[in-house]
Amino acid sequence: MTGVELEIILKAGKILLSSGAEISRTEDTMNYIARAMNFKDLEAYVSNRGIFATAKKADGTEITRICNVPEVDINLSKIESVNALSRRITQKNITIEEIESELNQIDTMSDYSFFWRLVAYTLGASGFSYAIGSSITDSIIAGIIGLILGVYMCTIKRILSSDVLITILGSILIALLGNLFIHFELGSNLSVILLGAMIDIVPGVPFVNAIREYSQNNYNTGITLMMGALLTCISMAVGVAVVQSLLFNTQMIPLYTSNLDTNSLTSMFMRSIMAGIGTTAFAILFRVAKQHFIDCTILGFISWFLFLTLSSLQSNVMLSIDPFIIC
Repeated sequence: MTGVELEIILKAGKILLSSGAEISRTEDTMNYIARAMNFKDLEAYVSNRGIFATAKKADGTEITRICNVPEVDINLSKIESVNALSRRITQKNITIEEIESELNQIDTMSDYSFFWRLVAYTLGASGFSYAIGSSITDSIIAGIIGLILGVYMCTIKRILSSDVLITILGSILIALLGNLFIHFELGSNLSVILLGAMIDIVPGVPFVNAIREYSQNNYNTGITLMMGALLTCISMAVGVAVVQSLLFNTQMIPLYTSNLDTNSLTSMFMRSIMAGIGTTAFAILFRVAKQHFIDCTILGFISWFLFLTLSSLQSNVMLSIDPFIIC
């Protein structure tokens, strides 16, 4: 194995890791590429912040490379593309130059435009606000707050590098805007407005990856990812708490207490449609390829409709049991 070939394998691993892939996927893909190149002496250790790899050259000497991954930016299209490339490498002969060229193209893959990212923030907040039981007015307000949050999130990283501080300031912005809309009587339920807007910054992917790492016995990485996700949640709570306790005294209305008939079939259907739209919005934020948008919408709709159906059945069962408990 030459240094160039090891660099190619490391580059594939770095693209995966920096795009949010789990450790096991990164290690497996690197090993697949190495075996496809007829090398059996690759030793790679992958952590959530870097890759350490050692290989033997033809003359018996060992070469070692360390690859630092300082920042993770979720990009599922890059993960899909690298995995597809690794499968092609194992199925047919591809030259080193072709592999290197394709990896460079994947690494510099174009992102969704600023406009579409703002659309995603808006539809994500509005869609899930309506999905959890808000009125049309409140969901529109959540979408407006999501749009402003999108402008903030797309520009703040040019100024700040601390994710904790970015999250705290973002949650403060959401809470301020939500309270202002309620103060001027443009909305009715602060809870669903804030929850709808907050969904845009919920650390869902780190939570999922942490569970995946636990299932693969990568406990150190799993704990690191889980602590990072929990810290993000705490930062969100801190921002809202600061606004609610120091600047406003607006009552947080419990969910599902509005006058809407949230258990009717029509309401469940409409809310599930909005959940599907919100799921597609997050697909844009996570850089999912466009050909998967319809799949994301359908899966979001089906999963949310099943959730609402089971919740409705549970409520009916509890109502039927209550008289017996009273007796």
